[in-house]
Amino acid sequence: MASTNNVNATSSFPSEKPQPAPTFNAIYNLPTIENTTERGRLDFQHTALRIALGSLYAAPELVKARLASRKDANPMVLDIGTGSGIWAESMALEFPNAEVIGVDLTLVPADPNTPPNCKFESRDANDGFADFAEQFDVVHARSVSAGIRDQDQFVRDVARILKPGGVFLWSVGDMYLHTENYEQLPCVEEGQEGWCAMHAIFTQTREEMLQQGRSGVNTINELQPNLKKNEFFTYLGQKDVYCPIGPWKEDTPETPWKQVGELFALNASRIVQSLGSLLVQSGRDKETIDRWLATAKKEIQTCNPKTQARFRHAWAVRNDVEWAPAAADAPERD
Repeated sequence: MASTNNVNATSSFPSEKPQPAPTFNAIYNLPTIENTTERGRLDFQHTALRIALGSLYAAPELVKARLASRKDANPMVLDIGTGSGIWAESMALEFPNAEVIGVDLTLVPADPNTPPNCKFESRDANDGFADFAEQFDVVHARSVSAGIRDQDQFVRDVARILKPGGVFLWSVGDMYLHTENYEQLPCVEEGQEGWCAMHAIFTQTREEMLQQGRSGVNTINELQPNLKKNEFFTYLGQKDVYCPIGPWKEDTPETPWKQVGELFALNASRIVQSLGSLLVQSGRDKETIDRWLATAKKEIQTCNPKTQARFRHAWAVRNDVEWAPAAADAPERD
């Protein structure tokens, strides 16, 4: 896994270090983890979110109780959209009594440092997990919504693989950036007051996703209603975490925000570069996108404007209602 010690956002903007052209996944809309830059970005993001959240996972008391050692069988954890595998491996280290499986479209490369109680598989979450029925005590999904075709079906599929009493941890990043005062940046034209190149790249990507019919664009606002309306879950809560982009936020006794900012500056610089490439491939004007990327680089380096990325973490518990396929489910998913 990539080291996140002593990072420096101003010297690590990807355009300064030539990289091979990224290979985009048609479902995920971002480079695959075969690209080392993308693997590193995911690790930076993971570390920043872990620090900002104050834990490897939301609802820590609930998760720890569910994964406590027991005599009948080892508890099991599934990480959907595992990316570089860093969350799954971290869980395996924290809970050596548990069996942890990470799944993603691209198989995580073999690593001799992977804990023995952690393994990886190549799977598409859109295909469901029929062979995993009622196997897991905790299911974790972070930043996967852009690749999920049907959010309601996804929640049903997660319910199918959780044991009664199992915990679902669902985290989503906002496609809108926020100010230092936790307000959404305005969506204005270039040249107008309040315009931000980073925000423009994110919002244009959002527009592109909407044109493609992606259901995950507004998922951050749908976590609670999707979990509450599902008959197989008891919704318990959610928490928003705001990560500064750049080291502009002062540390507190609880959180080293400057470190979070450095890590998220690296994350942002790499993701806007990837999204810029995606927008050009989708037919957007290359000269405009190149200009926005150059401006975004300056924004990240100077922390001007001061921006934050919002992540929402929601959690729910599988109830005792017996799982059954929805009427619209395709026969092959049963």
